[in-house]
Amino acid sequence: MKPSTRHMLGLTLAALGLLYLIGTAPVLPAWAWGLVGAAVMFALRRYGAPEEALGLGAALAGWALGALGADLTGLQSLKLVGTGLGIGLWGWQDGHDLAAWTGGALLVAGALVFLWESAVGTWAALGLLALGAWLVLRRGEETSAPTDAGDEEVFAQLVRWRNRRAAEAGTRNVEVLSDAELGCIAALENPTEPEAVARCLERGGAKRAAEIAEALRGASRG
Repeated sequence: MKPSTRHMLGLTLAALGLLYLIGTAPVLPAWAWGLVGAAVMFALRRYGAPEEALGLGAALAGWALGALGADLTGLQSLKLVGTGLGIGLWGWQDGHDLAAWTGGALLVAGALVFLWESAVGTWAALGLLALGAWLVLRRGEETSAPTDAGDEEVFAQLVRWRNRRAAEAGTRNVEVLSDAELGCIAALENPTEPEAVARCLERGGAKRAAEIAEALRGASRG
């Protein structure tokens, strides 16, 4: 067999043996066998095993530390957190994107399980509930739609103006005037004053504000 095939087969057999020892935990607790397995994988990598040995070692080390924490606290989510940290750190350190993303996913999953099984979860859920309710009920400073008859007329004039300008420039109408800017201007007490219009604009300054105010004055005269 080729050396690489031999190395991969040897690594696979060693990993299977370690998984059995971790699963049955003879003499030593499972987390201790995890640390032993990590040390074995790191040593095998040093003596010519494929680089996957380093990833397995990192995963075993992270899981072992998480399992130790789980034994001490009763929080099984720590196993997921530890494994995710181990794999993620290895992937980040060695530039393996898949490993880094896998580790991150395990870490997030572990964090969610931790919130579910710990007392912190209740407070976190209440916090999310409060945040969601605040976002729904919060009154924004921007007005995206007209609120009275006067606003409706200005709103319609602005819509026609920005559509015309967008057609002339060959671009999207929201790039000429965003919905937020349009709503803010339509709600102004005097939208034909450039200074007032300028306060609603996200970009463009006095020149753009003067153009919009003039367009509204022209529409009113028409």
